[in-house]
Amino acid sequence: LITPSVVSERLKVRASLAKAGLRELQAKGLVKCIVHHGGQVVYTRATKEADSGLFEMFVFRVLNAVPYSNEAGAKDVIASLHSFLTCNLLVGLAVLVSWKQFGGKPIECMVPTDFTSAWVQYAENYCWSHDTYFLPFSKPAARISDSSDRSEAQISYYQWMPFFLLFEAACFRLPWMRVGEILRLVTDEHNTVPEIRNENIEALRIHLQGALRFQKRLKLKNLSPHKILRCLNVKYSTYYVTLIYFIAKLAFLLNVGLQTKLLNEYLLPHANSSQFGFDVWQTLWSGNSSWKENGLFPRVTLCDFEVREMGNIQTHTVQCVLLINIFTEKIFILLWAWYVFLGTLTALNMFSWMFAMFSETSKEHFIINHLEMCEAQFDRKSADNREHVVCFIDKYLGLDGVFLLRLIAQHADVVFITELIGALWRSHYEIEEQRKALKKMNRVLPLLRSGEEEGHVSPDMPSSRKQSIMGDRKVCNIL
Repeated sequence: LITPSVVSERLKVRASLAKAGLRELQAKGLVKCIVHHGGQVVYTRATKEADSGLFEMFVFRVLNAVPYSNEAGAKDVIASLHSFLTCNLLVGLAVLVSWKQFGGKPIECMVPTDFTSAWVQYAENYCWSHDTYFLPFSKPAARISDSSDRSEAQISYYQWMPFFLLFEAACFRLPWMRVGEILRLVTDEHNTVPEIRNENIEALRIHLQGALRFQKRLKLKNLSPHKILRCLNVKYSTYYVTLIYFIAKLAFLLNVGLQTKLLNEYLLPHANSSQFGFDVWQTLWSGNSSWKENGLFPRVTLCDFEVREMGNIQTHTVQCVLLINIFTEKIFILLWAWYVFLGTLTALNMFSWMFAMFSETSKEHFIINHLEMCEAQFDRKSADNREHVVCFIDKYLGLDGVFLLRLIAQHADVVFITELIGALWRSHYEIEEQRKALKKMNRVLPLLRSGEEEGHVSPDMPSSRKQSIMGDRKVCNIL
């Protein structure tokens, strides 16, 4: 209903946009326009055949409204499975179930013949909003007359299923933290062009070298920006990025375990030891269909409600069909299997990363392999080269540097990561050569200090000695 005369200027703009969208739907034949005498404009569905078109447009607009469903960018594979694929899967399932609940007819009840259409609608709405209970046809109704037995047989999850799926989607989204800018340079589609690839490699080299130098400068000066909460100083350490990455991996693993446990508690709130997924897949594997009759996803349930007739309270028990459980059954069985697969894959990936980051042999093997493929002259059999590699890893790259190179290697081709490691190696070699030159120059400092203690250069001093002292003072001024 659009009445622009009674809203503010901002709402008028929104109303006009909504009206334009409805006119677009009207042009496609999905809705029809009705103008009342009061000037109000009402849009309704044109035909029942338009439901499928409206549903497709509804799903498309909802998914585009979700800020991360259409997100593009380079990520870790496990992070993509958790925060992108699983998250969007849960959002899509929540939209599908919501459409069935609020746009369709999720429950139909068989009522007495003397019920009018209003009473039929009331009974179905009441049974949907309240919990129904499951009673097998092989069990007499008298055995479930007790309230405690009835509470254990209640089916109460289907009303909350869209919200439960959205909550799980949010839980899968939260742990991921991106190293975005670096990975965007790595996955640049123009890296096949030599000039652009060289520019990206140089930009990454400068960025990584600046970050590593900053960390080493803080370590050498023994600086602690946070004097009271010293735990906050971890962000300035040489292992901060690696620590955050492993915390995210651990959060993914814990989240999968929590969601699997939550799924079991959500579906089986009164069970003590029964495991939903294991029990269902075990019976499916054995070819037994008895799990369909255990009351977990019942199609047929019972519902009790009371009505007042002529001042008397009458209790009615009706039999209802939960059409939504046809979808619920498949959704939760597949979700449980996906969670088990995702948890296993995440655990294996986490252990492989731990070996790659904390094994000295693995780190040296990774660097040496790429140094042999780059343009630098490198021989792995040379003892000096192996010492230089250890120095390159421990003093120049550090734990965060090796981690970022391995992360880049997952997203870039071999040529790109090899040239990047070669550029960092040459930069490290130049720094080491400068450091050796400074050490040689520092050997003359005692002579300079002794010359300063004399205060002046004696005129009777031999000319060779004068030139030596004056040259040493020039070196001191340069340093």
